[in-house]
Amino acid sequence: MKKSVILGALLGALVAAGAAQATTLNTTSAANVLIGGNPGEPGAPSAVGGDGVLQNFTGIDWHQNGAGLVQGFTLTPANHAGDFVDFQLTYQAFAAAISTTSATPDLRVGAPGPAIGTYELTTVATLHKRATCLTAGCTSVAITFTPATTSNWSIYFDNTPDANQAAGTGFTDGALMLSGTWDSELSTFLATGTSGTPGATGVGSATLIGTVAFTNAAYVSPALAGTRFDSTLNFPGPDAPAFTRPLLVNGIATGPNTDSQFVLNIDGAQPFTPVPEPATLALVAAGIFGMGSLGRRREQKK
Repeated sequence: MKKSVILGALLGALVAAGAAQATTLNTTSAANVLIGGNPGEPGAPSAVGGDGVLQNFTGIDWHQNGAGLVQGFTLTPANHAGDFVDFQLTYQAFAAAISTTSATPDLRVGAPGPAIGTYELTTVATLHKRATCLTAGCTSVAITFTPATTSNWSIYFDNTPDANQAAGTGFTDGALMLSGTWDSELSTFLATGTSGTPGATGVGSATLIGTVAFTNAAYVSPALAGTRFDSTLNFPGPDAPAFTRPLLVNGIATGPNTDSQFVLNIDGAQPFTPVPEPATLALVAAGIFGMGSLGRRREQKK
């Protein structure tokens, strides 16, 4: 048998194995949603694809109205290049969209979204950060994780949706669906105002690398534990819709903005990648071994 034929068969098997273990998200919603008028009357309702089990769940796009509370940021324009400070960023948001090949008409997107639907996804993250001045006056600041600390994130599934952005409540009262750590990041903050601190006048973006530590099998299958992924945070988020400043972020009162404690508008996205099943890994190993054996046999015949 030609090596190309074997390779093609192996690749085909790998594709099939990958498709078989694609991640799903069980929203516990009805398989169909009725739209239209009342049964038996003109304009009677018709069934459209509901949520049920979402196929090929690959991530969540968090609403651009998300909020981040910065605490302990003490850099000032008097600082020099190389000066740094360790601070904490607490982030909360609700899902604006789910990355999936299925329709999601039942996802509730809180205000300023339509705030209708039977379930919601929310997230809370605590990030221990270090800000280092890149320039005199800290007009440009590099942000990394604080050494020897662990930064965490959690995602909640709630079938009695109640997340309230203005109050800052209802973000952690659902079932814990996924959680993990933030492990590294690459980000830069640019202060565009005269204060030199990242308040409402600053802009920045971050690419975060994280790891899934926990998967709730009641909602996500197969388990994503061990999955590494890239995520993004942009601050402030887009201008529209207008940012709603919360009274609480993860139960912490925000209070008025100061140079050391303030609220940022944050827009984030969090994609996931399925972990290869043992059978898939075994198939890869078998294919590599088979290709090696074929090569050795051909060498022996020469």
